[in-house]
Amino acid sequence: MGPFPGNAQLIADCKALNIVPPAPTPPPPDFDVLEDNWEAVQWFFRLRTAWNLGGMGGFLGLDYCRVESALRLARVAASSRPRLFEKLQIMEWAALPLLNRKA
Repeated sequence: MGPFPGNAQLIADCKALNIVPPAPTPPPPDFDVLEDNWEAVQWFFRLRTAWNLGGMGGFLGLDYCRVESALRLARVAASSRPRLFEKLQIMEWAALPLLNRKA
């Protein structure tokens, strides 16, 4: 197994159970986020359960009612919400083709 974090415990557990450990999974690549966009990125991840799904399991987009509720419940300033929502939509539009691509 490779040098990825957490693999030592996995190897020990597999050895104790007398099973072959799975192939190592490399960590995801790092990426840069402009400071001005950091809050939107954090919200995009927080809203991971606020997606509308189609009948066949495809992603249709964020449920804007749930987005608005989450922002209000988290007490995001009303004056900040429109710009934050705009940034979330940009990420949503970029993410939809990736989320819906066939394996």
